[in-house]
Amino acid sequence: MGEVYRARDPRLGREVAIKVLPADRMADAGRRWRFAQEARAASALNHPHIVTIHEIESADGTDFIVMESVPGKTLDALIPKTGMPVAELLRVAIAIADSLATAHGHGIVHRDLKPTNVIVAPPRTIKVVDFGLAELADVGTDGSETLTLPNAPDRSMAGTPPYMSPEQAAGRALDGRSDIFSFGAVLYEMATGRRAFERASVAETLAAVLHEQPRPPRELAPALPEALERIIVRCLKKDPARRFQHASDLQVELEEVRDEAATRAAVTTRRPRRLLLLATAALLVTAVAVVAMVRRWSDTHVPRAVPLTSLAGVVSAPSLSPDGRYVVFTWTGPTQDNQDLYVQQVGAGAPLRLTTDPAADRSASWSPDGRTIAFLRDEPEGPKKQVRVIAPLGGVERQVGGIQPAAPFSGLTLAWCPDSTCVLVSDSPGPGKLDALFAIAIDSGEKRQVTFPPDLVGDVDPVVSPDGRSLIFRRNTTPFTGAFYRVALSDGTVPTGEPVRLTPPLGAGTATWTRDGREIVFSVNRALWRFDAMKGGTPTRLASVGQDGQSPVIAPTDDGRQRLVYLHSVADVNVWGVTVSESGASAVAPPVPAIASTRYDFGPAVSPDGRRLAFVSDRSGDWQVWVAEADGSGAVKLTSMAFRSLPGFLSWSPDGASIAFNADPEGRPDVIVVPARGGRPHILSAQLSNAALPSFSRDGRWIYFRQLKDGEAHVWKMPATGGDAVKVTNAPGGRVLESADGRHLYYVDAMDRPGALWRLPLAGGVPVKVLDGVINGAFDVVERGVYYFERVSVSQTQLQYFDFATRRSTTVARDLGVAGFTVSASPDGRHVYFSRTDALVDELMLVDDFR
Repeated sequence: MGEVYRARDPRLGREVAIKVLPADRMADAGRRWRFAQEARAASALNHPHIVTIHEIESADGTDFIVMESVPGKTLDALIPKTGMPVAELLRVAIAIADSLATAHGHGIVHRDLKPTNVIVAPPRTIKVVDFGLAELADVGTDGSETLTLPNAPDRSMAGTPPYMSPEQAAGRALDGRSDIFSFGAVLYEMATGRRAFERASVAETLAAVLHEQPRPPRELAPALPEALERIIVRCLKKDPARRFQHASDLQVELEEVRDEAATRAAVTTRRPRRLLLLATAALLVTAVAVVAMVRRWSDTHVPRAVPLTSLAGVVSAPSLSPDGRYVVFTWTGPTQDNQDLYVQQVGAGAPLRLTTDPAADRSASWSPDGRTIAFLRDEPEGPKKQVRVIAPLGGVERQVGGIQPAAPFSGLTLAWCPDSTCVLVSDSPGPGKLDALFAIAIDSGEKRQVTFPPDLVGDVDPVVSPDGRSLIFRRNTTPFTGAFYRVALSDGTVPTGEPVRLTPPLGAGTATWTRDGREIVFSVNRALWRFDAMKGGTPTRLASVGQDGQSPVIAPTDDGRQRLVYLHSVADVNVWGVTVSESGASAVAPPVPAIASTRYDFGPAVSPDGRRLAFVSDRSGDWQVWVAEADGSGAVKLTSMAFRSLPGFLSWSPDGASIAFNADPEGRPDVIVVPARGGRPHILSAQLSNAALPSFSRDGRWIYFRQLKDGEAHVWKMPATGGDAVKVTNAPGGRVLESADGRHLYYVDAMDRPGALWRLPLAGGVPVKVLDGVINGAFDVVERGVYYFERVSVSQTQLQYFDFATRRSTTVARDLGVAGFTVSASPDGRHVYFSRTDALVDELMLVDDFR
């Protein structure tokens, strides 16, 4: 891709490489703009296995990149005809996987990973080059250089044919899994000395990538470990859903193969030094062997998780006492009828109930001095929450303050100040402002703002380092997505300097510090991860523990070790259907499963003809939008996007041709439209600050949505084909649906608690409240009424119907368990679909001697 010159930077006195970019490739304005955007993003990568981009410059009509100079050879020059030795292969492969994990974590897909883009230099330097620059390269006559097909609709077609993924060769949208396929092709070549997909011409090579399977690697390299062959074969799956979903997982698998190979090598090279030994010497040898085994076991310590609780019902939000001997948590209780705080001694006894108030208690946090537990209690009405304290063994509670977070589902984590005199919590600084972190004094209730986030983001989930000198929190761009930041603290929990971003936006949960103050552990993608809290970098998944883990907490033990407790939570959520004789009538039979699997299937939306269901599922390994027949057959995945958190709130266009939904592939809430029969998704709200909860108008011309602007969420609409947005209401609004006759707009005023349903005349007028108690914004409007869910208890819901004519609500179906995430009715109102949790396992897990 262009010419590369070695040069010296006189200002900084360093050797650099200058890559001159092809003039014909830079002539197109769109390609030039995309290149500049991606090169700037790539320049932000700081990783030991990624070549650093120093500058992007233009002089006298010549565009060029100034980058790190790495003397060495490209990987293709180091691969023998029979393949690389396994140890050297794994050393290089792990470094490449590490670089991909970092780049993908920053939203950068390489798109042209191949041996010539990997530099290996003595003694152990491995660097990947050209992240994000694939589309600027040219194709060579042998197909070994980068190819950009002339009819490609976008840059996804850039790549080198023998290393292209099938979706890349077909011109479809790409995500990090495309790089994983290319990496599999590189691994295949490293292992066997041959390319997986090399044919006589570019066209034949592309056809092989799309339709043919390479020979099994061990047929060409019999000494290859079986585990490594399985990794290569999985990387080269045609369906992205069957590959490794994340480069970090691939890196862990490669590291395990390396460790197993090293162990086998150590075992097979042991030989007795003599055939005849004196009996007395045998005792000495045995003792030495025992000592060596103990040391080896210590060096290869594998953490083990065991259940700390095995309680029926919903368990959440653990917090360890400072000595690690007790844990406080939230539980719905033995009868699963109220959410209260309980304390459990580690390794002994039954949990002690601390609170008994009918309101829901949550987010308990143990003070550093061990004398107090702080927690939040929901107010009976509205979004307000009380900040309260109680002694660890029970007694009189005391309210020390209150909060009213602006964003839904935020303000759910407390952290103590180091001296136990105040707690940190999220709250809105005032009307029209998103959440910041505040310190509330325990003795006086005085509230002091600690962080000052910019517009359109909110600060949540604070956690203070063991020495009290650093605060980590998540700066959210959506209710479920944000980057971790760190800020230094001085005495009195006062920040000094500006917060430093440590990670890209993640759909992460709460975090906890390791006791040495060097790392944090947090949950994301149903697993626990750790990373350097001072430097940031690429998170590493915890080995052997933390699967389906959430809410980790760490505390020291009396013997100087540290103890990890986390919530292991597994749920089976399915789509169910209820049939009625007419709109609003009682169900003629119990609900039946419509779409079911062993994974999450939720958020159903029935098509205008009543024959198909759109839904969200992780049955392919990550969250995507799917479509199936109404009986669950013929399920097809519509999207293959890299979402940072759950997509949701699906809405069909009246003609059944498109489906709108909200998701955050760009790290912010957006409205996305995808063809219902398959095709490329389109971000409709790309020019807006944020947009969510979409729904089509009855005539298909508009898409209504909620936009957060100036700190408040209001209902807006935009043309279904794209264009300028128009504000619809001045009142705060959540999910919105148009009436069947197109004359009114119905919307809820809350999504994170039972809220009111309002009706607004589209011809003009003021909103009128229709009813109260709609949970999770779950309602659907049919011709003669509204279906919605009502909560009966913590673990029980029922389906209701509000009749427009009688202005009364009736019960359609009772005893539905934990349901009501969404509801969707067929146009005639006779078939109603909803999501329900059919099985739930919540248990606290204990890891002693966590390292």
